[in-house]
Amino acid sequence: MKDSKQIPQSVHNLRKIWHQKQQEMQFTQVQAAKELNWSQGAISHYLSHITELGAPAIIKFANFLDVDPTEIDPDIEDKLPYVQRLNLTFKSDDMTKPLKDGVYTRKNAVSSYVRLSKNACIENSSAGLVIGAPGMDNIAQICTVAKYPAAKIYAVRLKKEKQLRFYHKSDLPADTAINKKWAVVSFFCV
Repeated sequence: MKDSKQIPQSVHNLRKIWHQKQQEMQFTQVQAAKELNWSQGAISHYLSHITELGAPAIIKFANFLDVDPTEIDPDIEDKLPYVQRLNLTFKSDDMTKPLKDGVYTRKNAVSSYVRLSKNACIENSSAGLVIGAPGMDNIAQICTVAKYPAAKIYAVRLKKEKQLRFYHKSDLPADTAINKKWAVVSFFCV
């Protein structure tokens, strides 16, 4: 094993999370190796810092341990090609206060991302649509209507309101009642 002064913080973090989750989830290195499609020795080498802990291994460990990759390596964002941290711009129940929060996704320059409140729903939906998944962080990807004119769902902030409401295109309120309208590109959970 290498001198502990030379061991990166990401390996220290992985060890701490590994031991914590190993007790919670009751797994052995052999069982984990089967699920990760690695050898038990490979896991041991990562935990001992014999093998360099790169971004692909961090992501694989994070998925297995059910943690955010930044819990293992807070600087992983810089090591991931084609991935960026998106700053969530607003929470759906108050579109007047910007958030200082984010999620990771593939690079995209035309959309904004909004964290949905637990009571977010599609208003007056004759289509019977439901948004979000219980117990998850639900995100709406929105953009200007001009960027996505074929949208079927719209995010709307009504006049004299702070919150964001979602409408099927057939249920949109009158333009005179709308303060701002965005096309919904997608909903996803993180």
